[in-house]
Amino acid sequence: MSDAAERIKCMVSIVDRGSGIIIKDMCEKNNIRFCYICFGKGTASSELLDMLGIGSSEKDVVLSLVPEGRIPLVLSSVSRRMNMRNPGRGIAFAVSLSGINALAARLVTENGAEKPEYEALRKVDDFVKFSLVLAVYNAGYSEDIMEAAKQAGATGGTILNARGVSKEKNETFFGFPLQEEKEIVAILTPEDQKKEIMENINRKCGLKSAAQAVVLSMPVEDVAGL
Repeated sequence: MSDAAERIKCMVSIVDRGSGIIIKDMCEKNNIRFCYICFGKGTASSELLDMLGIGSSEKDVVLSLVPEGRIPLVLSSVSRRMNMRNPGRGIAFAVSLSGINALAARLVTENGAEKPEYEALRKVDDFVKFSLVLAVYNAGYSEDIMEAAKQAGATGGTILNARGVSKEKNETFFGFPLQEEKEIVAILTPEDQKKEIMENINRKCGLKSAAQAVVLSMPVEDVAGL
């Protein structure tokens, strides 16, 4: 593993389905080597989508590994290209890595940390601090998870499909069978709401419930689209 993780961040972009390829192309043109598109689903109601003028709740989630020094440029470029200053056009944010294998780190950082001019982005030290809350749970319980989150102040989230990778086919936790099919909901929230959201999800959908949710959070350091 490499300490280069201190100089690399993961940029997460959540945009309407089909728009992720635009961000991926932008990354490739800027020599950002690691960029992946996942399919997600927004949790806002159809009435809210109509009100905001958003055509679909189907989302592309784009994960990109970017040198820390280039994050302001890349985030501001994505924000401008996707018109994220307008409501409903998506969000993008960056989180720090705690570790990465040495070869990947070298490939990510080999172009150096450029410091061009860029438009001001919302930082954790400006106005509101943000956290990314992630809940991993048995497939089919998204409505229960989001109901618990919204009761604690969350305004929405993005759902990803996942799969457990345990070698044990009939794994249990305190006697409860763990399902292989999983879903992940990602919720970007102000820091002061994080604890209440996590506690309410755990209280209503935790490991001893049918949803068997595991809840975690990480700090968000740069934000565009809010």
